[in-house]
Amino acid sequence: MAIQRPAAALVPILATLAFLYAPPASARVVAGVEMPDSFRVGEQLLRLNGTAIYSKFGIRILAAGLWLDQPETDAAKILNADLPRRYVTHFFRRVSAKRVRTEWFKSLEQNTPDAGPEVKEQFGTLAGWIHDFNPGDEITLVYLPGHGSDVEIGGVFRGTIPGKAFAEAYFACALGPKPRLGRPFRKHLLGL
Repeated sequence: MAIQRPAAALVPILATLAFLYAPPASARVVAGVEMPDSFRVGEQLLRLNGTAIYSKFGIRILAAGLWLDQPETDAAKILNADLPRRYVTHFFRRVSAKRVRTEWFKSLEQNTPDAGPEVKEQFGTLAGWIHDFNPGDEITLVYLPGHGSDVEIGGVFRGTIPGKAFAEAYFACALGPKPRLGRPFRKHLLGL
């Protein structure tokens, strides 16, 4: 399995990626966080499908946004479709990398119980890229068919994880049958 990581020689490619992933000016504000109404990925325009806020004991922990090529309220259709998509997690509070890793792996087990060794290894790679998150930090994942999932942590491109299976498992963490952040969170991402 090849995980691609950026190197100094890839600076021109990263500049191109910044152009390809350019958000339009209009945005929806969710608890003070701007989420663009649409987002261009290459030639494809993705639209904001839904936003959600996760709170615990009345304290906001994070907000998330899901962008798709067209509006969709059926989580299974989103996960099964081999279409571009984007997911952003914005942190309001400090959350440890250990906590995020634990939640990802529990969610993988609950929502993708038949995940193969390669997907589990890819989650391990993703988990190795993260750090403790502070207010304002974000995780951005953009899936492109035939390319894989581009991962940005705190505004820094970390690498590309190949394959649809990984993307499906990652998006299932929020959209699967047992979302760790709760069914209301999933419902809002689905625009319901």
